[in-house]
Amino acid sequence: MQATSSASSDARLTEARALYQADEPARAEVLLRALQQRDPASEEVGMLLANVQRSQGRFSAAAETLFTLSRANDFAAGMSLRSVDFIRQCDRHAVAESICVAALARGNVPAELLMQAGNVARELGQFDTARTRYLAALDAGIDLDRHHVLNALANTRRYVDPVDVEIGWFARHFAAGRLPPRALASAGFALAKAQGDLGEHAAAAQTLQRANKILHGVWRWDADAWQRFVAARMQEIVAPANGEPGRAFVPVFIIGMPRTGTTLTATLLAQATGARDRGELRTLRFVAERLVVGGHLGSQAAIAEAARLYRTLAVQDDAPASWYIDQDPMNFRYLHVVAAMFPQARVIHLRRGRADTALSLWAQDFAHADLGFAYDFADMRACMTGHDALMQHWQRTLPLSIFELDYETLVSEPDATLARLGAFIGAPPRARAQDGEVPAPVLSASVWQARQPVYRTSVGRWRAYAPFVPELARFAGIP
Repeated sequence: MQATSSASSDARLTEARALYQADEPARAEVLLRALQQRDPASEEVGMLLANVQRSQGRFSAAAETLFTLSRANDFAAGMSLRSVDFIRQCDRHAVAESICVAALARGNVPAELLMQAGNVARELGQFDTARTRYLAALDAGIDLDRHHVLNALANTRRYVDPVDVEIGWFARHFAAGRLPPRALASAGFALAKAQGDLGEHAAAAQTLQRANKILHGVWRWDADAWQRFVAARMQEIVAPANGEPGRAFVPVFIIGMPRTGTTLTATLLAQATGARDRGELRTLRFVAERLVVGGHLGSQAAIAEAARLYRTLAVQDDAPASWYIDQDPMNFRYLHVVAAMFPQARVIHLRRGRADTALSLWAQDFAHADLGFAYDFADMRACMTGHDALMQHWQRTLPLSIFELDYETLVSEPDATLARLGAFIGAPPRARAQDGEVPAPVLSASVWQARQPVYRTSVGRWRAYAPFVPELARFAGIP
């Protein structure tokens, strides 16, 4: 009898998987919920159900499914780690944190879970908790090759003591050179961050030169390919989506070169207006690349389908809002697709002094090959040139509403700037955030800066490094 029941469950799971792949998520979910009631601890059932829910933009439901699954497995480390990984991708960090707390309370926690728990706390802005977990991960023997905990640790505080034991760790790992290139560079960026905090700009510049040289060899970036990409986008014509766009849905795209203040702008604008900050959503690049590769830019039906997918993944299943912020800075590459999908969209284009932008890029350890230009000044200049050309082209050819915002204006006049931004997107100002409102998690490289009060010390910061990094003066236009 038990074998028959097991065979029946396997058949239903196979059927549910087939329905999911056939784009029939509702029917798949009915089967999976029945299976979940029968065996709440089944990882196969729970993970598939969460994937089905996420595919429909039901990120909160998916997170709760995995919380239930983790609880049914008594918050065992492996199950909890897989669940937290998934939930972080859904930006449901409060649920991920609940799993982390329960799993850590069991004791005997593996280093990988401690590291991931630290990431969750850091992205929530709980820096002291994150530090405790990162330090525990180091004590537990975290694999520094696979997990770049040193750089994560360095970005949870400002260093004020030159003999701080953590700075010694960063320096020893970077000097020893025994780590593989990717991990070695991460230790270097951690050391340079601490040196910069202490005002040791000569030492920080020397450390950054070596760390960037390492990553320049790991993340190769092709300037010629970038030029071809820019030229191709300028030649494309995108058919408008068929049907009347839903005017109640107003996406707000905050774009620009990375490290120009896009995360800070999104965080402040969400607080000021109640707009829903979706972080670096990455959905636009997904649909745009498939439209381009598939040759569907001229299909109104395909553009409408892409718009529906984008809206589903932006709106999700939490409290509704009238404005949804997508702060992926690299979305500037696909504004022609934005205009075709959502003519009512609002675009905020961040600009920042080139020398400060270049320094901020050069001082950051990014985890994606898409930003491979950040490790070489010539590549940065080529990327900036392409960015400028594309933005000028979009402004000439697209009927989009675009607000040009200087980072320096934002940090020197934050209240007035936010009032103008709120008026631009059509959102009335709020006197204060609503009670119980939790800021969106910050997964970008600006996680520390976005949680601090607005400050102006980053304006002109490049001048402290200019004597040791002559390339910065050239970005500033100084002979």
